[in-house]
Amino acid sequence: MAVSDGDFLKAVVQFTLDDGTIAQNVFWFKAAFVADQVNSAVLAAIEGYVEDIYNAVAAYLSNTFNIDLSYVHKMTFNPALAKWVTGTLVGSILPTITHTNTDDPFPNQIAATLVANTTRPGSFGRKFLMGCVETMADGSELVGAAVTAMGNALNHYIADETVSGSDMLVVGVLREGVEQFLEFTDGQVNSIVGTQRRRKPGVGA
Repeated sequence: MAVSDGDFLKAVVQFTLDDGTIAQNVFWFKAAFVADQVNSAVLAAIEGYVEDIYNAVAAYLSNTFNIDLSYVHKMTFNPALAKWVTGTLVGSILPTITHTNTDDPFPNQIAATLVANTTRPGSFGRKFLMGCVETMADGSELVGAAVTAMGNALNHYIADETVSGSDMLVVGVLREGVEQFLEFTDGQVNSIVGTQRRRKPGVGA
């Protein structure tokens, strides 16, 4: 099987934290291909993309979490439902990340944060990099060296990924409720650590 020009892809990268909590990062891509690319080549490119982001901050990653087998799917837009739906499985990836820091990790809700902008106001990508250690920050503010490392991670986050030659995976976000892919233009590092929480049914307002 292959990925074709114009296909939209979703990669869900999964981690298991030291207390058994499952955490996930979702990445979106649009294929800008001259020719179809075999699934294995596309998966290798996405795996490398994820590794580049996380290894840029490897010095601040706790050794207490595990990287799990993660999956990449094609996405299709359903006009009747006005929503994106998960389609064909492209395959699995297992990124290799160097995380050996033995300092205490942040509480699970706390994470260093990257923001990627698009040309549409209010539409942006945001990545909470979980598994970081408390020595990454002084109070709630990242130390200088950590800001630099996060800047390197941001450069990888917003950069398109080469599959082969001129065949690229363009990075960005799928616009909710509309068949539109918004490419990343630039971004910023939040110097203040962020918080994240996904509400469960019946919990929260």
